[in-house]
Amino acid sequence: MRFLLDHDVDAVVGRMLRRHGHECLTASQVGLAAATDDALTVWASEHEAVVVSTDREFSRRRMQNAIGHHVWLRCPDWDAAAILEAHLVEVVNRIEARSDLTVRVSADGLTDSSAWS
Repeated sequence: MRFLLDHDVDAVVGRMLRRHGHECLTASQVGLAAATDDALTVWASEHEAVVVSTDREFSRRRMQNAIGHHVWLRCPDWDAAAILEAHLVEVVNRIEARSDLTVRVSADGLTDSSAWS
């Protein structure tokens, strides 16, 4: 699976995703270092990538207006890689099962936008 890390996501998350065999790009790597959240979403959608973010406002907008796939890491930055890794198989399964889905990942587990509508 291809992931695109938002500006706010620690590089440790990307290393963890790559270690598990996923392609993981950063906003800077794809020429979007100064891009808006919406520009990241459009790029990810056009390139079949899942946006990964810890940005609450960005994630809430995606929950209300689903475009592509989005993973919202709702945890402290220093815990993000470990928490996502613990739930990675389920996150991937949910994303593969549905289009236009936001998955919220926290220490308490997963919820997704299908439960919020």
